[in-house]
Amino acid sequence: MVRKLVLAFTGLGVASAVAVFLLTIPLLRRLPRPGRVSMDGITTIDDAVEACRRTHLQGWDLVAYAQNLAARKFTYSRLNTWDTPSRAFERGMGYCEQQALALKKIYDRLGIETRPVFALRCRFPARVVDGMPSPGGVSGHAWLRVRIGDEELDVCPHSVNNRPGVTDFEILSKVRTWQPWLRPFTHLGSSIENIRQDMMARRGLKGASAQPA
Repeated sequence: MVRKLVLAFTGLGVASAVAVFLLTIPLLRRLPRPGRVSMDGITTIDDAVEACRRTHLQGWDLVAYAQNLAARKFTYSRLNTWDTPSRAFERGMGYCEQQALALKKIYDRLGIETRPVFALRCRFPARVVDGMPSPGGVSGHAWLRVRIGDEELDVCPHSVNNRPGVTDFEILSKVRTWQPWLRPFTHLGSSIENIRQDMMARRGLKGASAQPA
């Protein structure tokens, strides 16, 4: 009986993942070419680590430099939802979990203590995403908490205006530590949310274009 339940849930999970992947195909088709973007000679995570080391900065100054580097390298996007954090960094686009985990890879290589965190409800300002206006509002979000000595601050590469302890979003629910075993679930959930928000944005764009001048 237990084996049948396990097989049933496994089959359901695989079917759900396949269904979500098929729904993301229209997003994947809109990905720009080429698939790698260089910024000031920085393309990969390795490049970013070396750029940070060359500054000879320490402590919070180094944290802030790497955060700003990642924010400038990344454009927020819902299109490449299946990219790994490293691949998203190379592409120069991705959503919050990809951005945060890519930045964590940089901090890990620099010996900076970090922990990924997430909240199910955060409030964001309006912005443009994938060429379409996004009204902002409330959604889940992932970012980092970085510790230097006895001080721990929120660090998020979501905006170039962010800096350690200063973010462009308001936390509305409990902040929880993100664990590696959560990756399949948060990735799938983020993919579903990316699909939903992209569909809403395109629907809103069509509605606006249909309005009489």
